[in-house]
Amino acid sequence: MKRPSLIAIFVAGLVLGIVLSAVVLQHLMSARETALAPPASAPPVRPAAAVPRAGFVPASHETPTPGHGPVAAPTRGEIRIDPAMLQNLGVRTTLVEPRVVTESIRTTGYVDYDERLVSQVNARVSGWIEKLYVAYTGQPVRRGETLLTLYSPELVLTQEDYLRARQLAASGVAGDREGQTRRDGSDLMSAAATRLRLWGIAPAELRKLAQRGTPSETLPIESPSSGVVTESKVVEGAHVRAGDELYTIADLSRVWVYADIYESELPKVRTAQHAEVSLDALPGQHFDGIVTYIYPSVSEQSRTIRVRLEFSNPGLALRPGMYVNVTLLDSGSAPTLTVPVEAVLDSGVRKVVIVALGGGRFAPREIKVGTQAEGYFRVLHGLERGERVVTSAQFLIDSESNLSEALSAMTLTPPSGSPVSSPVPRAGERR
Repeated sequence: MKRPSLIAIFVAGLVLGIVLSAVVLQHLMSARETALAPPASAPPVRPAAAVPRAGFVPASHETPTPGHGPVAAPTRGEIRIDPAMLQNLGVRTTLVEPRVVTESIRTTGYVDYDERLVSQVNARVSGWIEKLYVAYTGQPVRRGETLLTLYSPELVLTQEDYLRARQLAASGVAGDREGQTRRDGSDLMSAAATRLRLWGIAPAELRKLAQRGTPSETLPIESPSSGVVTESKVVEGAHVRAGDELYTIADLSRVWVYADIYESELPKVRTAQHAEVSLDALPGQHFDGIVTYIYPSVSEQSRTIRVRLEFSNPGLALRPGMYVNVTLLDSGSAPTLTVPVEAVLDSGVRKVVIVALGGGRFAPREIKVGTQAEGYFRVLHGLERGERVVTSAQFLIDSESNLSEALSAMTLTPPSGSPVSSPVPRAGERR
């Protein structure tokens, strides 16, 4: 018998190995498909529902109250907070109601003279200063007090004319027809008296001149008002001409205060508005005054508007040149709807409050506010009288409201009623 060759044995072994490998591979593939295939009775796989944060129930996840039927679904963004959490958060609310608020503007200013109470003393006739009674700046004077005496030859001659005309008007001349001499004398006396009065001689001095019968060599110049000498331009023995300025006198019983306000504050300021000033030199002491004038122009450098205030100055405590703290007060004429400043969440674009709806329900609401005063905003739109707003922990409630909106958006259902969710791929399928 002929023995098989080695080549035949090798070929037979190779074919047998290939067959066995194919059988084993087919068996492994069948076993993998059987293991990966889901059971026929297994329920379809659904996505896991989003779990809300503890302490609140989103709008679309309200649970029915046992025995009371389902709870009405709140509006979008509205949330319900458990009473225990409300207590832990320390939530406080306040009533929205009308209030009379006083707006105030605080600024600085400086004291100046009341220009209506400043007077100048001028020489009405030429002459020489014989005697000074008020010789320096800052000296207080009273109305009618003699400031100086002036020697004037022109004044002496006019007094002599007055005395001669008076004698002529009183005596007359023999043979005078219809008193013509007396009339002429009276006219001359009247002209001389008028000239003396224009030079500052009072009627009482004219009566003294008539009683004395001799002219006075000096003319007393009196203070026209009470106050303080702010400027003195005379020295004893100096020559002055008619019209020269001798003194400036300011009455400090009333003073002006100038203050600057910003353009945005202009609507809050009006004439006759109440104002207060205080000084660092007199702590605790306030002076009451009013706004008397608002200047019509705006400073190009500081973009501010000047306001003039008027104050009584008992004891001369307010001195010109002083810097003072100014407060302009504006009392509202009627109560207006207000909300506390701490209740308003300001994002820079809009202002929002958290409204307490009762039963642990809250909702954010955008509002429009006016000016701020005494810790309150004036409400222009968005709130009604009698509503309650949150004044503490509103940041936490607002964050819960935003999360509730996000969860509601994730669990929205289409009109057919089937939930909108991302499909989960089956085993072996690609996304």
